[in-house]
Order: sequence, then structure tokens, then C-alpha cells
Amino acid sequence: MNAKESSSRHQNAMLSRIAGVLPLGFEFLVMSLAPVLFLATIEPTSFISGWNEGRSGLLFAAFFIVIEWYDARKELRLKQGRNVAISWMLGALLVVFYYFGVFFLNLNSIVAQAGIRLGLPEMPKMFSWVTMWEHIVFVSYILILFLSAYGRKNLLKMITPVAYLLGMALMFFLDAAFPYASLGPMQAIVLVIVPIVASLLGFSGIKTVWQPESSRLYIFVTKEGVEWFKGAVDFFWPCVGVHSMIIFFMIIAVMVAKIDAPRNRKIYYSFAGAVGTFSVNLLRIYLICYLIATEGVSKAIAFHESAGEILFMCWAVVYLLVVVKVEDVIYSGRARSLTKSSSTGAKMADKPIRLSE
Repeated sequence: MNAKESSSRHQNAMLSRIAGVLPLGFEFLVMSLAPVLFLATIEPTSFISGWNEGRSGLLFAAFFIVIEWYDARKELRLKQGRNVAISWMLGALLVVFYYFGVFFLNLNSIVAQAGIRLGLPEMPKMFSWVTMWEHIVFVSYILILFLSAYGRKNLLKMITPVAYLLGMALMFFLDAAFPYASLGPMQAIVLVIVPIVASLLGFSGIKTVWQPESSRLYIFVTKEGVEWFKGAVDFFWPCVGVHSMIIFFMIIAVMVAKIDAPRNRKIYYSFAGAVGTFSVNLLRIYLICYLIATEGVSKAIAFHESAGEILFMCWAVVYLLVVVKVEDVIYSGRARSLTKSSSTGAKMADKPIRLSE
């Protein structure tokens, strides 16, 4: 054996040991998260803004990728071969070329101007239109990685981040095409949510004046018998979390559908998830208005940009953990009941039967 063959065998042995230590499919996880980690390194402030101001959507998608990968890592087997390597390389090139254009070729301005030429309403930086394409690029990248490595039949095991990114892309398009209150069916939800929030603020001692014709809520506080104006909030359908309610309910429904439970129970879980998502959204808007009244507009904006969307993610995770726990309790109870009935049947079989004379 020459030195070259010995070195090659040694390297292969080292790679095998590393592969044995790393979790299954770890390569997919690293490749999936690489663009988000890169962006978080060079532009960390872009992840701390609200849904129509920054890249928080990509961060949430990365979170869902980790959750789905962790849940399915033992069931999936990563394909090996030239085709997978080529597909992953093409996916990486797609992301590299896109962000090279964004950071060095002013691609976002080109995309924004293209949207205006297509007839979209001109908005500051055309943010929703531009960000829609970023989400489409990212979901395309994830699909290239996953489908080439695991195949279409396993796509349901990574459906949550895909559904989230596509849902966000759709909401960004709607916001770009129908800004402010121009999308009537979506804006109608404002007329339901804001009066409820105003009532909750009233219970907290905060006076509000709601003008539905202008979609504006005026906030006042009373100090030493004097009424002070604290601020006004314009409520349009994106601001009241319509997009978050739709997307996070969709995510909850998708995850509930994957649980091994009867259909009726899945319907109950989904209904409870919808009610809970609506309630969390009310809490989010209430807290923003409460902070305006008590702490000032700047702190309310900081909460809206950093913690507002996180409430939905925390709710989705906690709710799904509760559902899984309830199913475990139901399954354990039935298992104990079956064991008890089996042991009772065995005792009855051993007991002698006396026939009446």
C-alpha cells in the first residue's frame, strides 16, 4: 500500500467517524440555515424589525426548519450521489447570485421599479413587493435541497417552513397590491378587532376614541383629573395581524394534521388553535396600545418590531406541545384501560364456574 492510498483511507475513516457522530441529515440542516446565518452576520439589525420592515420572516422559517428536521431526523435518509451534489450546488448558486445582486448590484431597486412598471401602487422602497421575492428565493432554495436529498414523497415532513414562506410571500404580494385599507375583505376584520381592543383598554383605565372611517384609534390617559392625548394608531389589515393569524393558524392546522389522532379531535384542536391565535393577536395589539398610553410611542414601536411577532411563534410552539401532551395522556389512559381489561379477563378465565343444580 502506498502513502497516497493510506492517506485516502485515513481521510475516509475520519469522515465516517464524523458522520457517525453528527445527527442524521445534519448536512441538510446546515445548508438550509446557511443563508439566514450569513444575513444575521452581516446585517443583524434586519431581523429585529416587524414583518413589513425586516427579515423576521426568514428567522421564523429557520426556526420551523429546525423543528421539522429534529422531528423527522430519524425517519429520513439523506440520498448520496452526484445528482444531489449538483442540485445542492445549483441551489447555493441561486442564493449567492441573488444576494450578490442585492448587496452589490442594487437588485432591490431594480425589483421595486419593475413592480411599479407592472402597475403596483408606489410605496416607500416597495418593501412588501421586494421582500416577497426574497421569500420566494429562500423557499425555492429549501425545496431544491430537500427534494433532491429526500424526494417528493417526504415533503410533508418539511411542509411547515415551506407553507410559512409561501404564505408570507402571498401576504407580501397582497400588501404590495392592496396597501392600507384597499383590500376590503381583509380590512373588514379591523372593524371586529379594534373595538374589542378598545374595550380592553377601557377596562385598564385608558380612554380611546375609534374612528372607523379613517381606521384611526386615539388614545388618552387621565392624570390628576386632566385628560392627556398619548397618540393615535392607524389600523390597516396588516397592522392588526391578519397575515399572522392566517399563517400561524395554517401552521397549527398543518402540524395538527400530522398528529396521530382521530379526525374529530384534529378538528377540535384546529378550532382551539384558531381561537387561541385570535386571542394572542388581541393581546399583542392591546399591549402595543397600552405601551403607547403608559410608556410612549417609541417603546410601543420597539415592542411591535421585536416582540410582536414572537408572541405568535411562542403561542404556536406552546399550543402544539400541549396538544402532544394531551394525546400522550389519552394514549396512556387507553393503554392502561386495555391492560386492566385484559388482566380482568384473564382472572375471570381462571375462576371456576359453578352451574346451579
